[in-house]
Amino acid sequence: MSEMDSMRHWLGEMFGQVGERFDRMDERIDRFEARVDERFDRLEARVDEIATVNGTLIDEVARINRRLA
Repeated sequence: MSEMDSMRHWLGEMFGQVGERFDRMDERIDRFEARVDERFDRLEARVDEIATVNGTLIDEVARINRRLA
């Protein structure tokens, strides 16, 4: 194997390793984004739940105020 072939082989291995690392990082980023999306969805559901309870309380206070007035 010539020195040029040896260098090409070495560079091919290095670029292959870099590509594998990028693939692993991409997978980690995808998993992280999925966790963030899941947490955001849960947070959004909780905010909707609190808003519903808050609206119910406001309606109930208004009903009591009308009854007492």
